[in-house]
Order: sequence, then C-alpha cells, then structure tokens
Amino acid sequence: MADKKDKEVLEENYNLEEDFEDEEEIVTLLNEDTQKEEDFRVVHITEYEDKSYVFLNPVEPSDDIADDEVIICEIGENEQGEEFILPIEDEKTLQAVYDQYVKEYEAMAEEAGIEGEDLQ
Repeated sequence: MADKKDKEVLEENYNLEEDFEDEEEIVTLLNEDTQKEEDFRVVHITEYEDKSYVFLNPVEPSDDIADDEVIICEIGENEQGEEFILPIEDEKTLQAVYDQYVKEYEAMAEEAGIEGEDLQ
C-alpha cells in the first residue's frame, strides 16, 4: 500500500487534468514521408523483456495520429552510448508492450485509490 507522500507524487505525475507543459519531455523525430521534424510528448516509458519502450503523442495535431493515440517505439543505444528510438514492426510485440503499459497504469491507479471510470 502506498503511503500518503507516494500517493501525492503519483497523483501529481499521472493526473491528466492538470497542465504540466513545463515538465513535459519532448522528443523530435524526422517524418520520413514529409522530411519534416515533428515534436512528440513522452507519455510513458516501460520495460518489456529486457528492452525499454517509449509511448509518444504528437505535440501538434496530426492527420496520422489522433489526439488520444500514441506511437510506441523501442529505445535503443548505439556504441557511443547515445539513445535512439525505433518503430516496433512486430504486431505481437506491439500488443505485448501495450498490455504491459495497461498493467502498470492500472497498478499505479490502484495504489492511488483510483478505480474504474476514474481511470479515463
């Protein structure tokens, strides 16, 4: 069971109703189709089978990605220690990573005392 301080931190970090623009992590990616850079908010980072994955949502409205959708990418590291992200090509892996995120989100919500309809 989370203590009061942990609950406050959890609610602060996962309250979608509040505006945390100055605390958001932004990642800039090159759209290979348009050859333009696009900014994405880091929504969540999770681990699955010893790999890290990032959930990204576009900062600006996109024709390709709805406001309530995310793209999920694998986080890798090159020989120089620099991080990069790769799209997930395998549908089974994509679903498994998403399912892992749902489990983590539900566990965090349960610890914070948020239930059912309050999750949305």
